[in-house]
Amino acid sequence: EIIEDPHVEARDMMVNLEYPDIESFPTTGVVIKMSETPGVTFQAPAIGEHNEEIYCGLLGLSKEEVAGLSEEGVI
Repeated sequence: EIIEDPHVEARDMMVNLEYPDIESFPTTGVVIKMSETPGVTFQAPAIGEHNEEIYCGLLGLSKEEVAGLSEEGVI
């Protein structure tokens, strides 16, 4: 009943997130509203979406090393 309350809807306290290959689903939005720093809701990254950024950028591996790890099923 709370999710369907007009006040909850008007304040975007529940939002629908869309993910590839699955249905959209409701989740909590930013409940606390501040005029100068509005919050934003966004979807979590897909599995492996940031592999290159992490392995190459943070850990210093080459793209070839990352490809090799992927081929071996390590990542």
